Amino acid sequence: MGARPIHCALALASTLLAAPLARAAATPDSIPKGCGSRAAFDAELRARLGDDAPLAQVFVAIAPHREVFHLRVTVGEERRELEDASCDELFRAAIVIAVSMLLEESKSAPAAAPAPAASPAPPSRRTFPELNTALGAGLGLGTLPKPVLALELEAQARWRFFGVGANVRYLLPTERLDATQRGADLSALGAGVTGIFRPSPSWEARLGFAAQQLYGTGVGISRGYSAVAWAAGPTLGLGWAPLRQGRFWAGVGAEGQLNLARGRFEIRNYSGELNAQSYVVYRVPWLAAGGFLRFGLLW
Repeated sequence: MGARPIHCALALASTLLAAPLARAAATPDSIPKGCGSRAAFDAELRARLGDDAPLAQVFVAIAPHREVFHLRVTVGEERRELEDASCDELFRAAIVIAVSMLLEESKSAPAAAPAPAASPAPPSRRTFPELNTALGAGLGLGTLPKPVLALELEAQARWRFFGVGANVRYLLPTERLDATQRGADLSALGAGVTGIFRPSPSWEARLGFAAQQLYGTGVGISRGYSAVAWAAGPTLGLGWAPLRQGRFWAGVGAEGQLNLARGRFEIRNYSGELNAQSYVVYRVPWLAAGGFLRFGLLW
């Protein structure tokens, strides 16, 4: 074979191998100095995508191929290629392609599963029995001859719907005088126990038993006297406590009492005559009642 055919074969082989060699030379981040730099490329991506742009995922290469330049942009497993006679144009195109590929990847990436919502804390369970103390002030009717100021101290143990309670009450003194201004000063101290039904946290009905000791001293009598009498019987009441702030509460209540025991106060020898009948100064009536404003504390 002559020398001329051999030279033609070598030229053809070098032409066929030029493209693969040029592409192989386009390794990641190979940018000719006249086109730009990796630092400038990264700065453009940050300007468009923000400082948290995933620059490490982007590889760019520009290499000469024949009479043009060949661009290769790789993001993850995706790759884009482009050829142009201007290296500067390819550099600007590489920026646009890289931004587009990163945006597509962020849209196609599966959204992170939201963190499970924290389960709400279980409501605190109320412990029973619920202990309660209260102070009350109000009006007492029927136990003494006139309506008087009544003071109350009460303690309760309450469950969900039922409870028990005990109280002590003091009725301030008043007097009972006849036309001659003779009679007695009377006061009372009482105690009671009660069963409680609570249809709701604010309302309660009461059924119980109470007794009062009445203490009297004579008025307008020369020799004077003092005596004690009793009143006692079943009670029926109703309470309402609409105001509650933490452990403190406020409410009102009313109670009636049927006096089965009805003590009385007498003045003996009222007329001064021997064997004269006693004069009844006061006898406890059949019915008594009271109304109270209460302030309490839950323990």
